[in-house]
Amino acid sequence: MGLEHFFEILRPFNCFMAAFAVFIGYAVSVGSIGFSFQVFLAMVSAFLICGAGQAVNDFFDWRIDRKIKPFRPIPAGHIESKAAFLYSVMLFLIGITISFFINEVAFLIAVLFSLLLLAYSAYTPQHKYFGNALIAMSTAITLVFGASVSGNYSVVVLLAASAFFSSLGREITKDVEDSAEKGFKKTLPMILPIEQINLAVFGSYIAGISIALYVWFSGMLKGAGFLFLTLAAGGIFLYAGAKLAEKDAKASQELSKIAMFIALIAFLAGVM
Repeated sequence: MGLEHFFEILRPFNCFMAAFAVFIGYAVSVGSIGFSFQVFLAMVSAFLICGAGQAVNDFFDWRIDRKIKPFRPIPAGHIESKAAFLYSVMLFLIGITISFFINEVAFLIAVLFSLLLLAYSAYTPQHKYFGNALIAMSTAITLVFGASVSGNYSVVVLLAASAFFSSLGREITKDVEDSAEKGFKKTLPMILPIEQINLAVFGSYIAGISIALYVWFSGMLKGAGFLFLTLAAGGIFLYAGAKLAEKDAKASQELSKIAMFIALIAFLAGVM
C-alpha cells in the first residue's frame, strides 16, 4: 500500500485541470491574469475535492473495476476499499475546510461540489444518465468557484454554462465508448437509439459553442485569441460528434478532451 497508489487514485491530471479551471474562473471574473493567496487556496481546495471524488468513485466501483479495469489501485490490491473511502472523506473535509478561509460563498460552493461528486458515485451507478449531468455540473462549477474569490460572476456564469454543455456531450460519448463493457450500468446508449444519442451529443456541443460565441459577440470578452480558440475548440467538438456518428466512440472521446482543453485556454485568452 505505497504512497504512489494514493496519488494514482486521485487521477491527478483531472485534479490539476480542476485547479486550472478555478484559476481561469478567477481571471475571467477580474478581467486580467492575476494571482493571490485566496486564489491559491481555491485551487488547492478544488484539487483535493476533485481527488476525493475520484477516490470515492473507485470505492463504489471497485467490484465493477475488478472485471474491466483490474489495474486500478483497489482491484489490484494496492489500496483496501475501506482505506480508499476514509482517504476520500479526509480529502473532502480538508478541501471544504480550506474553502472556509476564502469566503462564505466559496465554502458553500465547495460543499455543493463535494455533494455532486458523492451523489454521482453513490446514487447513479444504475442510472448513469443522471450522472452525466452531475459530472457536467461539477466541471462547470469549478469556474464559478474561481469567480467566488472576487465575487463577480456575470461573465463566468455564461462560460460555466458553455462548459456544462460541452462536458455533457463528452460524458455521453464516454458512455457510448464504455457501453460494451459496462452493460450493468444503465447508460443512455442502453435506453435510446444511437441516432438520438448522436443528436444529443451534437446538440450539447452546439449549445456550448453558441454560448461561448455569444460571450464574444456581446463584447463581454474580447480579443482575436478568444474567438480563434473558441472556433478551433468548436470545430474539434463537431468533428468529435461526427466521429461518434461514424461509430468511432474512442476517437470521439479523445477529440472531445482536446477540444475541452482548448476551450479552457480560450476562456483565459479572453482576458489577456
